Amino acid sequence: MKIEICSDSIESVIIANNIGVDSIELCSCLSVGGVTPSIGLIKDAINISDAPINCLIRPREGHFIYNDKEFDTIINDIKYAIKFGVKGIVIGVLNGDFKININQLSKIAEVSQDVGITFHRAFDNIVDSKEAIDILESFGVNRILSSGKANTAIKGIENLIDWKNYNSNILIQPGGGINKESALIFKNNGFESIHLSGTEKEKWSGYIPKSIEKTFLNQTLRRPSVMKIKSVVDVAKKN
Repeated sequence: MKIEICSDSIESVIIANNIGVDSIELCSCLSVGGVTPSIGLIKDAINISDAPINCLIRPREGHFIYNDKEFDTIINDIKYAIKFGVKGIVIGVLNGDFKININQLSKIAEVSQDVGITFHRAFDNIVDSKEAIDILESFGVNRILSSGKANTAIKGIENLIDWKNYNSNILIQPGGGINKESALIFKNNGFESIHLSGTEKEKWSGYIPKSIEKTFLNQTLRRPSVMKIKSVVDVAKKN
């Protein structure tokens, strides 16, 4: 079973490569579910990574219903990411009725013909999952990242198995709260790939002068955990 790590820093990219993951989803700001990474992060990650880089394209946090200006940003970011050498893009675009925005998906597919396309966990906000799978396949999307419409993938495993069996032409990749125990369950159920961040929370623990404003120091960081990532990789690669 293959492992993809979601990385939002060069530190995480280096750790993922050292442990031997199969691919990396590159983003920024994991604390909000990830947004489009900076140009500098994309370039540096591609330069140092042996594992292929799939780039998240998400212009902001929050819902996946984008206006025309936001969508222009999405298209521009896709073009730049492909120009820099990413192997795939990770996207999700919906309408207000919680179905796929076919017009936007069509334009994304048009500019992404040379790379893989993953539809991310916006899929878990779609009302008719099997209809969506058929639509995504028709536009050349080769992978769906999903928690099975649950807050963790293991809780959504019945849906994930159902979708995997429904259409063998598109890869269903479980993601959301994956650990070594759930990784084994997904492996035993025939999933080809899983997705995780493998992070742990970290807060500033150093000295804070009384005279400074503390908003940013009080924010929680998500740091990559070698132990968490390695434990899942070991399960996935064990014969």
